[in-house]
Amino acid sequence: MANIRLGETAAIVGAYEHPTRFAQEKSEWQLLAEASRGAIADAGLSPSHIDALFVAATAPEGGQLGICTSTMAADYLNLKPKFIDETDVGGASLGYYVNRAVLGIHAGIFKCALIAYGATTRSRRVNVGTVSYNQLTGTEMVPIPDAFEQIYGTTVIAFMGMLTQRYMHDTGLTSEQLAHVATTMREHAARNPDAMRRERITVDDVLSSPIIATPLHKLDCCVVSDGAGAIVVAHPDLFAECAKPPVWIRGFGEALMTHGGGKTDWATESREMVARACGDAYAMSGRRPADIHTAMIYDAFTFNVVVDLEGAGFCDVGEGGSFAAAGEMKLDGGSLPVNPDGGGLASNHPGRRGIFMFIEAVRQLRGEASGRQVPDAKIAMCTATGAAFLARRGSAAHILEI
Repeated sequence: MANIRLGETAAIVGAYEHPTRFAQEKSEWQLLAEASRGAIADAGLSPSHIDALFVAATAPEGGQLGICTSTMAADYLNLKPKFIDETDVGGASLGYYVNRAVLGIHAGIFKCALIAYGATTRSRRVNVGTVSYNQLTGTEMVPIPDAFEQIYGTTVIAFMGMLTQRYMHDTGLTSEQLAHVATTMREHAARNPDAMRRERITVDDVLSSPIIATPLHKLDCCVVSDGAGAIVVAHPDLFAECAKPPVWIRGFGEALMTHGGGKTDWATESREMVARACGDAYAMSGRRPADIHTAMIYDAFTFNVVVDLEGAGFCDVGEGGSFAAAGEMKLDGGSLPVNPDGGGLASNHPGRRGIFMFIEAVRQLRGEASGRQVPDAKIAMCTATGAAFLARRGSAAHILEI
């Protein structure tokens, strides 16, 4: 893929984020539908334009959206797409859908794709990160290849704690540096009226919050919210009918990591996986880290941000923590404003947050992010890492440009 230049193959022409963070009175299907209608309306198009549909299941934690999600969603939304997909790579799934939408448009299979997600994780009281895979599914799992973690009941947060501790040992990353990631996201969320946690916090607040999985504190972890979002990706033939300027998808990349037969250094490979995905996105777009005006980084935990900063080449290996502590991610005075909406640590995180990064990037590039606008933002990067479970992970990277 690195040798492909997308140029003006496809663009995001519509985007909508549902304002809810707690919707006990609504189903995730309803949230999904409302977000989908919002994105189509934002594009200035109609449901009849949609000929491809990509919908992510809530997660394997008991959601109503589950098997055959895209087919059921097409029925619920009264759409008749010629192409559907529900590839599951956890939080990175929505990024993978963008890749497949671009490839489908490039191949002439379809011209207009709706990518959508909705979840009622908070109102259903789903503890996504603190239960084991067996608890998530409600039954004992059928053994999967090299399921080392299954027999120990390892949780998402426990796995991330182990990765963080190893990374600290290898690079000198500190808990204080991670705390700066959390405080920065709260500063940004304070400027986002829809953010779930808008109150500012200090480094001491983060460090004095309870340890959830050593060395990660409670405030190193994302919020758990309800939410929904959708985007519309279209061929240039449709632009004349669209209401707003296109946000071009200039480059993308994706990469995987596995147990590697027991030989994978999970902490290092987490960064290298991001680097592989970002490397393809840079090569495809002809851009480089210095060209990026703002970055949307998947922040399920503060540690994820450090890994992605380094993997994307915004700083050297071992310098992600100092980059955050120096204020480089801040809207005010930072060299690379990260997650101006407050990210998953403060704005929202229903379970698969990838869609919201694209929505915020579109808002920034269109100049629609009132109160938190990055000045003269023309090029944005989105990076997301998700998991089939724990060490079986995938990353997606995208470069968007107005």
